[in-house]
This record gives sequence, C-alpha cells and structure tokens, in this order.
Amino acid sequence: MFAVAALPTGLAGWWIGSRFGASAPAVLGAVGFVSALFSAVASWLIWRWFVAPLRELEEGLERWTKGDLSSPLEESRMAGWRGLARQFARAQADLQSSLEDAKENLARERARLQTLIERIPDALIMTNLRGEVVFFNSAAMVVLGVKPADVRGGGRALFSPLQPELWRMPMQDILKRHSSGLAVEAVSADGTTLTYRTLVTMFNDATTGDFGVLVMLRDVTAERRLDAMKEEFFQSAAHDLRAPLLAIQGYLRLLRKSLAPDERQTSWFGAIDQSCEKLTLLVKDALDFARIENGHLGLLPSPVDARALVRRTVSLFQPIADERGIILEARVDADAPTAFEADERLIERLMHNLLANALKFTPRGGHVVARASSQGDILEIVVEDEGPGIPESQRGAIFERFRQLETSGPKSGFGLGLSICAKIVKLHNGVIWVEPGLVKGSRFIARLPLSQRPKET
Repeated sequence: MFAVAALPTGLAGWWIGSRFGASAPAVLGAVGFVSALFSAVASWLIWRWFVAPLRELEEGLERWTKGDLSSPLEESRMAGWRGLARQFARAQADLQSSLEDAKENLARERARLQTLIERIPDALIMTNLRGEVVFFNSAAMVVLGVKPADVRGGGRALFSPLQPELWRMPMQDILKRHSSGLAVEAVSADGTTLTYRTLVTMFNDATTGDFGVLVMLRDVTAERRLDAMKEEFFQSAAHDLRAPLLAIQGYLRLLRKSLAPDERQTSWFGAIDQSCEKLTLLVKDALDFARIENGHLGLLPSPVDARALVRRTVSLFQPIADERGIILEARVDADAPTAFEADERLIERLMHNLLANALKFTPRGGHVVARASSQGDILEIVVEDEGPGIPESQRGAIFERFRQLETSGPKSGFGLGLSICAKIVKLHNGVIWVEPGLVKGSRFIARLPLSQRPKET
C-alpha cells in the first residue's frame, strides 16, 4: 500500500532534481511532505473502502460456518459497501429462517417417530454385524432381560445399552431359535411366560453405510393360549364323539341288513353314512394331531411299496371324484421305489389328506393328479389340482394348525389336515411345500428319505 503511494514521490524527486539544481532540497522537502500526506490519505482510503469491508465480509462468512447467524455485519466497517452489507443481512436472515424451519420439521418428525416406536407392541432389536446390540425399544427389555440401569439415559423410544457386548449371547440364542423355526420365550416381571414369533432382516445404515440386523419379536402368547384351548376342546370333543359315532355306524349297518330299503331310503342311508364318515375323519384329525403334538405318535417304519400306496389311495377316492365330476389320475414313474422305509399308516394318511384337499377345491370338470417318483435317495410325492390356487402370502400359513385357505366359499373342518401332513413329513425327516400349478391350481410336494436310518459318518 505504501509502495504504491511512494511511486509519485520518487517521480517528483527525479523531476525536481533535474530542473531546479541547487534549490532542489527545499523544493524536495515540500514535495516530500505533500507526498507523505497523499500516501497517508491514499492508504486510509484503500483501507476504509477495500480492506476493512473485505475483512468484515470474511469474518461474517466465518461466523456462518460456525453456525452463528445472529450477528450481522458492522455497517460502519463496510464504507461504501453498505448495499452489500444489507444484501448479506437479508441472506443471513433467510438462511436463519430456513434453518429454524428445518429444525422444527426435524423435531416434529422425531416426535412422530418416537411416538410410533413407543406405540409398537412388538419388541425391536438392532445389532451390528458383530452381534452387539446397538438399539432396542422398551418392549425388547423383557426379551433381553435388560434393566433400566443397563441403558444410556435420555432415551425415549429407542434405548442404547451401556455395554453392548453383554447382550451378544442372548441375541445369538434368539437368532438360533429363529433359524430353527422355534419360538422365543421370556419371563415378564410378574412371572408370566411370554412367547414371541421372530422376524429377522438385514438393513444398511444410511449415514455410516454399515450393515446390521433388525429383529422383530411379536408377542403371540395370547394366540398360543387360544390354540391350547382349541386343542383341549377338540381333543375332548373327539373323545366324546368317537363312541356315539361308532354306535351310529353300527346301528346303520344293522338297519341295512334287516331292511330292504327302496331307492329313496338307500339314498338316505348313503347320506347318513357319508356324514358319519366325515365326522369320523374330523375326529381322527383331532386325535392324531394331539398324539403327534404330545409325542405319543411314534414311527413304526416298515418297507412300503410307493407305487401300490399311491394307486390304492387314488382308488379309494375315485367314487368321490366321479360324484363331483372330477378326473382323478395316478401317475407313478417306473423308478418309483417299491420298498422305502416309512410308517405306512401315516404315509397313507398323508396321501389321504392331500387328495381330500385337492378334491375339495377343484371345480367340476377339473383334473387332480397324484404322482410318485424317485429323486436319488428321496421319494417325491406330488398332488396337483386345478383349484383357485394359493396366494403366496398364505403358502406357509396353510400348514399351520387351525389355518384354512381364505376363500369366499364356506369353510369345513378344523384346519388340521395340512398341518397333520406337515407333522407326518417332519416325523419322516422330510420336507413339504406348495407351489403354483404348471397352468393353474396348486402343486403340493412332499419329499421323504427312502431310509429312516441315520447316515453313517
């Protein structure tokens, strides 16, 4: 700044020295004084109009970066740049207003999220990939056995444990039970045993990019108690109904032998007989399911001819199919085993329930096929129908007890038939599932090992 002001002084000294000679010192003194004064004024003007405003603007921007939006620029330091200072002040006010609105919106969203999580009855647990619990809601404290002293303060909806590694083992137990298809149990403060159904999913943290595991545990204690009450009722009803049914069927046979019924009376006897058979089947379902659940129904393996079993079961249901106008067919591959180890009575019951279910939902003129084939050391039994099909959301649930396909038509039975199928297959160390038919309807597929002996290792 002073170098710029000294330039005219140097030029003036050179000119005076070349023009005035001996009297140059006096003239130079006067000129020096004027030049110094000019330099000082120029320096002050440059500072006042350029340096000070730029520094004030720089300091204002620095305050912005630190989050201070309440301190305006000092107009006294902006000189002729007061218009810029006012523009800066307006921009600062707009930015401050936008930030305040954003904070309010964020606070509202946070309050909504906290309220939502607080109202969720399910237990929520989030862990990192190391298995350490990161967050959980209040409902999860019972499942994990966490006490208020074990969590960080200040939490309202989601809590964070003080020592995440302490809850790694309980989480491993929960995940093991989930992978095994078992329910999770916990004891509440009043000593009540609670039962939970688990749902596990992976998630990606939007801020850190880290992966984690989200576990949702739904309290199904009331459902289990209701199922237990249903089981108790059905078992009692089945035991109480079995004796009267046997008596009705016995007297019906005696009446047929002692009378010579006409065509109309024969149809009446047939209707009574069918009703008795239907009731008998319901009673068998309830009793067999109870025996399977209680572990009282064990396997009695023996060599079973798969080809003969499928043909025999199809032949048994042929009159029902003919009456309903349904084509019923048995297709047995040449490689189907003639001797595989299984409990023949239970496998026959499996086929019986699958075919009864297929005929129930197949319309008149439809087609039902029972197949048997060998897949290595596995017997595959397939029953295909041309019914309405099963929505994907219900394909797993139909194998649960007391569950029936949601249709517009009337429901019949207890919803135990397919559940018994699943239990029979599980007893034989096999698997069963349902998938859409090749054209329409459903395909029930059961795969059973040819041998029930454990493999040597």
